[in-house]
Amino acid sequence: MSLPIDLTRRSLLQGALALSAGGAAGAANITVAAGLAGGGDTAGAHRTVPLDDAAFNVRTVGKLLGDLSGVVTYTWNPGTVYGVLAGSGLPPAEFGRALYRVEGVTQRISRLLEDGSVEERSRNWMFYLDAETDEYLTRWRNPYTGEDLDVPPWRGSPSRSVLTVRGPQVSFGPGFENTSLGKPPKLSFRSLGERTWITRHATTRLTDPAGKHRNEMSIDAWICRTAELLDERLTHIPSTYTWTSHAEWQPWTRMQGTPGHVLWRIESVVLHERSALPERFLRHLEALLPGKLDEPLNWSS
Repeated sequence: MSLPIDLTRRSLLQGALALSAGGAAGAANITVAAGLAGGGDTAGAHRTVPLDDAAFNVRTVGKLLGDLSGVVTYTWNPGTVYGVLAGSGLPPAEFGRALYRVEGVTQRISRLLEDGSVEERSRNWMFYLDAETDEYLTRWRNPYTGEDLDVPPWRGSPSRSVLTVRGPQVSFGPGFENTSLGKPPKLSFRSLGERTWITRHATTRLTDPAGKHRNEMSIDAWICRTAELLDERLTHIPSTYTWTSHAEWQPWTRMQGTPGHVLWRIESVVLHERSALPERFLRHLEALLPGKLDEPLNWSS
């Protein structure tokens, strides 16, 4: 099954490349007692979150999304796709509604290179589900048009990327512009007690061969323990992760030309064992794509 180039782009942006062109430069440093990390550091010593340190941001993104030891991780990606109509004063049920749910997994290996960059290999698979019954979809009734439409059986793509202090090293081809390209990675940090909130955003303009433009925006957000964020011994930072994306209607929904957009909301967790994934999802993946999750994922992939 051939995969649309836009899906590969979105997969990369959802991974280590969707870094904000903005940041928190100039804000006061966040401090935390080193003893919270559970190590042998001197009691009472403090570490700071470097708010405008590109090298720290590269390592942080790598440790949030995967494990820099190189072990395989499995990111569980369930979420909902909403439809939002453009307009003013629309009835609430018309303005925004849940269209369908999604479930997916990203299989990833990551490593820290000698120059401080993070290299990764990944592949992902995603399925569509009914927003109300939670059953996997093969057909979907468009609530706006009443059409019964075929649903793509799955979506997925492999990707390779290197995130550096000068931005991501990847070629998206002609007609692609994004605020993360060619710039040091920036993250925004907020801390309260033992927790730190980390956010970033990126915006994109795509131009097709006919010269038509379209835009997308993605927002990533993590919540983690401040001590684990600052512990340089860790190769992975446990967190809760949310990805939100404002994008145009998906082609298969046949909504092109209708004023409005879709809003993706994905809530993820990084797992170190495949067996921790939901059994129903694993059965569905194996039924549609036998053996795919068993194929080796390595640096030559």
